[in-house]
Amino acid sequence: MKKIWNKFRDNMEYFLFYCFFGWVYESIWCCMIYHHRGFINRGFLFGPWLPIYGIGFFIILGIFKLLKIKKHLPVFVVGTIVATVAELVASYIIEAKSGGRMWDYTGYFMNFEGRIALEPSLMFGLLIWVAICLIQPALVRMQKKYRGSKAHNICFIVITALFFIDLICRIWLGSNSAG
Repeated sequence: MKKIWNKFRDNMEYFLFYCFFGWVYESIWCCMIYHHRGFINRGFLFGPWLPIYGIGFFIILGIFKLLKIKKHLPVFVVGTIVATVAELVASYIIEAKSGGRMWDYTGYFMNFEGRIALEPSLMFGLLIWVAICLIQPALVRMQKKYRGSKAHNICFIVITALFFIDLICRIWLGSNSAG
């Protein structure tokens, strides 16, 4: 039972960390720093998490394991390609379902229909490289070090509960998305 708990906790921690990492990227970096718009919670949830980044991490990790990619340059190149294709496909799906777009790269250099562009694609490739080559090994080491800590488990349970409460509340309250 403890082995199942550790596997669940480890994977859920990865998911929540990358959800938070994505929220920081979108809400802090993109909105406040890059576009100088002030703070905007780019997530559809109240909390500081964007689930698409957590899901994306596991997809990317699975692709890299399948292709046996571990070296730094291939991680960046394949990560950039996968993220660009995912963003392009997502733009068509979102537009078909909602009738509008969530992003528009029309003014960007080397864009395709405003759906994808060189600069965001390279940024996603860099973020994937940072996540896979730098952050993930550090997270694994930290988890091993604090695996038996009662404080670690309590923090995990509280944060996970808050995430699921936030997610469930969206069923009744609708999206929090501000752009």
